[in-house]
Amino acid sequence: MIRLGSMTGWLLCFVFSVSTTAAELASPSVLEKSLAELSDTLKSDFDLSLLPELRALRRDAKAIDALDIVAQTLLLEGQIRQQYGDYQQSLILHNDALQLAIKRKDMVLMAQSRLAIARLEMDLERYNYAQRSLDDVHQLITQLNNNTQTMPYVAQLLLLEHRLWQGYLYVLLGSYHQAVAVLHTDDVVVTGAPELVDKLYLVRAWALLKLGRFKQAQPILNRVAQSDMLIRNQRMKIRFKLLQSMAWLQSGDFQQTLETAMPALMATFATRFLEEQAELQFVLSNAYVQLGDYQQAHLYLKRYALTKDALNFQKRNNKLLQLESQYALATQKQQLSLLEKDNALKAQEIFRHQQILENTRLAQQRGALLLLLALALLGFIYWRWQNKRYLSLLEEQVKQRTAELDERNRQLQALSYSDSLTGLHNRHYFFSEADNLLTQERSVSHSTIFCLIDIDHFKLINDSYGHATGDLVLQQFAEVVTKELRGQDELIRWGGEEFLLVMPQTDMTTAQQIVERLHNAVAQFTFCQDSQPLSCTCSIGFAAFPLRLAETQLGSWEQVLELADNCLYRAKHGGRNAWVGLNLPAQPLGMTLQQVQQNLDAFTVSSTKLAG
Repeated sequence: MIRLGSMTGWLLCFVFSVSTTAAELASPSVLEKSLAELSDTLKSDFDLSLLPELRALRRDAKAIDALDIVAQTLLLEGQIRQQYGDYQQSLILHNDALQLAIKRKDMVLMAQSRLAIARLEMDLERYNYAQRSLDDVHQLITQLNNNTQTMPYVAQLLLLEHRLWQGYLYVLLGSYHQAVAVLHTDDVVVTGAPELVDKLYLVRAWALLKLGRFKQAQPILNRVAQSDMLIRNQRMKIRFKLLQSMAWLQSGDFQQTLETAMPALMATFATRFLEEQAELQFVLSNAYVQLGDYQQAHLYLKRYALTKDALNFQKRNNKLLQLESQYALATQKQQLSLLEKDNALKAQEIFRHQQILENTRLAQQRGALLLLLALALLGFIYWRWQNKRYLSLLEEQVKQRTAELDERNRQLQALSYSDSLTGLHNRHYFFSEADNLLTQERSVSHSTIFCLIDIDHFKLINDSYGHATGDLVLQQFAEVVTKELRGQDELIRWGGEEFLLVMPQTDMTTAQQIVERLHNAVAQFTFCQDSQPLSCTCSIGFAAFPLRLAETQLGSWEQVLELADNCLYRAKHGGRNAWVGLNLPAQPLGMTLQQVQQNLDAFTVSSTKLAG
């Protein structure tokens, strides 16, 4: 009995010690330490090999109901997938993290999730959605500042990160002055996030260089030069070298530009940093132009074009056709290489036989020599006939393969220019064909009208009826608007629920009539009649091109689009279900674009004004 009792006590002690050790391994402090180590590792590079560790950490966190750690691992995995182009799965992971944050009512985690979604939307070029997420983050930061229980350091850190990505978005949109204004740290004191501050400085320097203010950008770059981030993170190091080379180029030190940009370009090879590679090639091309070495400038400009084509190629929708084209081209090249090798071997074989015949001719009688020469001649003629026949067949095969490749390239281009849901042309088509779509007339009575059309409360339709119904609404919306257009008008799906209408050779009076007609047609149309009937309205903003700012200055079509977007903004914030147009006078305004935007209300005409 004594031995049995002692053994039972020993087993209980062993089980207790094992359970205690397991609890220690799965404690929140241990998981938070592991999360910090993984986050620190990911600052150097987003490595796919870290995914098993992240998933194991998430599994352990779920076991102890540590939902904040679960959400952080979801955000980290989403960032890794985003870096490798898996945007759909990345968006799912970010949204899962956001739902956990909403469930826990954790405003800090909600802000971090919104920031992650905003960064993803920027990569997808859905800048409107990115701006909405950043606006949500700003509201959360304001609530955190008003909350006395929130640590000031956390709110300051989120504010700094919000400014970083807001400035980055402004740079992507070309609003460099706004980017410079946003990217400052005067009212923020953060001592524990040097890498975040360095990133903000780099984006600020980028915006300054885009404005040509290299003298202001150079001290910022000198400050970042000693950063530990440049040692640990290869991409940040390459971006830093790119900005340095841009500064040298703008300052006129072209030799220093070459010495800075060339090693950075070499470092981009065998990496996925195609954007930095293209920009470095463009900088090198400009430097060589300034140095008078036009041959090298042309070479790097061609490489820049090829790299940009590769970037655009990555963004195309139909990956299967892309792989088929690459496979067909590789197969064709391989066949040509094998045929060339076969011809070379045959030529060597013929040469060897000719040498044998030559040696035999010297050793034999004249008659045998004549006979051998005749046979050799007949063999050569036969070989020439076979060779010509073979080359003719090869040329025919090459022509056939080339025709097939051209046809697939045409199909690929058609797919890249079309929106798969509505069948309309897409944003890529507009950027490629903008010069052909814009009229060359300069009179106000024969201008080109840019209309930005946005479906009101489309997100509510998706949330209430599902994305399938949302897709059907988009298709029917495109059909309704197209029926109201003229033959020369062009309707383009701009992104999401937003459409761009280009109306060439149109004056403002005609434009208002067309816009009012299609606006009423949408409002009176019943969408999804077979499944779930519903009504939709739309908001419209439009402006005319060309834009006469001064006597000798014409605004670009990008600026006209920006003004149309401002009008759309006023239509939506004025209650939606309305249109707002920019009706500028025929004579030059004598104003800058910024002044026009500040006095926009003085030049606008809207459906509400006409009705009232």
